[in-house]
Amino acid sequence: MPTSQPASPVFTAAGRHTLALVAREARADGVREVLAPRVRCTAMTTPFELEGLHVTNVDCAPSGLLDPGALAAALAACNRQPLILHAETFGNRAGDELRAVLAAARSTGARIVVDATHTALERAEELLTDAEPEAARPHDADYLVASLRKLLPIPLGGVVHGLARPTAPTRDELNADLAAVAAIAERHRDVPVLKDAVEDLLDLAWAPAPMPGPYRARLAAPGLGAELTRRRARLARLHAAVADLDVINPGAAYPPVIAHPQAAAIRTALARAGFSPPLHWPGVTDGLVVLPDDPRAAAIARRAAGPTALREALAAGEASGPAEPFDFDAFISSKTPKTA
Repeated sequence: MPTSQPASPVFTAAGRHTLALVAREARADGVREVLAPRVRCTAMTTPFELEGLHVTNVDCAPSGLLDPGALAAALAACNRQPLILHAETFGNRAGDELRAVLAAARSTGARIVVDATHTALERAEELLTDAEPEAARPHDADYLVASLRKLLPIPLGGVVHGLARPTAPTRDELNADLAAVAAIAERHRDVPVLKDAVEDLLDLAWAPAPMPGPYRARLAAPGLGAELTRRRARLARLHAAVADLDVINPGAAYPPVIAHPQAAAIRTALARAGFSPPLHWPGVTDGLVVLPDDPRAAAIARRAAGPTALREALAAGEASGPAEPFDFDAFISSKTPKTA
């Protein structure tokens, strides 16, 4: 466990920055190994590897959460107390058995990091509080972190509760560029190349930086609560629309995740209809489809789940021909005032 009382939460430009701050503190306190869920994105563990910590993959249950038996076995093989990265993947929360294993590990000195990226809508009030984190973080964890841009209405942002010795993130040129491009991409949501540019810059900007001021202000705005309520209601309707399918995160304040043997074909049908699924980790979520937050996506997925309809949908997409390449120079020119 951290050696002193936690300080106030730290708001960063990205979720990976929060994990970098945790990794630095854990390494300084002698932690050398991280037990991480196999179902995850690489950005969750890269900050620990950059600090020289060894990452051990732990198998997950069908819910996407750490499998209690696999976690217990991994703990038994550790030579010293590790840090356990418990991600609330797909909006799922730990059941009694997993909570018991985590609590037992923490009681013997292991550190627990709860990654609430996928439960940010559900946990918004506690994540965004400026209060001392003893009241904000879960009682059975040392750190509570989240990338806020996935589910909350900001293009960049993360938060970490529980740091005992926080160091204020500093701005640098790369993160300044990241913030500038993210702002442009938000104004031009119909230009995929700008969104891709944000992701590319994030993959370079590993040094922790503060959350840009405008986004911090947006999270403190009086109307945020109503916006989050609308988002939760929209997701609830989406879940209801596919409740008869094999949804592995029923009732979560997160897009429905469907397990299906034709998952790859369903993702293709969604893409051909113009949707970009919010998450797919190749080799990890191949049998799953995370539905886009749009009621039309549920209908497309339902039709695509049937072999005949799927073939028809794919044929229609192929008949429409290849998409025309995006002319970035022409786009910029169209937005530039003309002078005589």
